[in-house]
Amino acid sequence: MQPFRIVSNTINNNQYYRRFSQNPLVMNWGWLFSFFMISIFNGWMIFASNIDTPVNIPFVPEDISRQLIVIYFAIFPLAATVYIIFKNTTLLVASLIGSRAILAAFLCYLPSPQSSALNPLFMGFLGFNILLFIFVLIFVCKTRGEVVPAFILFFIATLALVGLEEWAFRIVWYSNLVVTVNKSGRQLRNGLDSFDAAMLSLTGIAAVALAIGWVMGGFSRV
Repeated sequence: MQPFRIVSNTINNNQYYRRFSQNPLVMNWGWLFSFFMISIFNGWMIFASNIDTPVNIPFVPEDISRQLIVIYFAIFPLAATVYIIFKNTTLLVASLIGSRAILAAFLCYLPSPQSSALNPLFMGFLGFNILLFIFVLIFVCKTRGEVVPAFILFFIATLALVGLEEWAFRIVWYSNLVVTVNKSGRQLRNGLDSFDAAMLSLTGIAAVALAIGWVMGGFSRV
């Protein structure tokens, strides 16, 4: 824990990092931009992945399973609107946990892209995810303490060391997605002064980004 704390404090005290993290543009739009980029990556990964075992959804043809996953990745922020309808905190918590669990299941289900799709575009997405994850860890250290970030970093490093790099990346991917959607929703709620408008806007942003990623995935597999 102590080495992690030393590194975290060193980064937080760096003048360039403080100048970047306190920039009004980053504070106001940084999380939303990150969510947009992650959503583009989601669309790209879903299209570029070779899904050999489609999701078995009753009464739904297997050949449209990827399309259904894309739709879910676009509308999952709407899980928070349950509170607007039912005004029940317990139901809201259950809805959020359920939607995140389904999201995690889909991330685990999606295989890695085919080798033909592993191009500089994928490396750029990979680099962005890693940098964003480092920023998220530092942000959580400043606001929530070092215990949880240190544990997550240790767990991911362990997975990578034992040869499970793909699962380590999926944890990074999932963490980035969940954190950015939460922070983006808060930014939009403050900017629009409306919770339901914020969730609808977040869904629209995710849908547009997923569509862009889907098209980019098509070019990657050509």
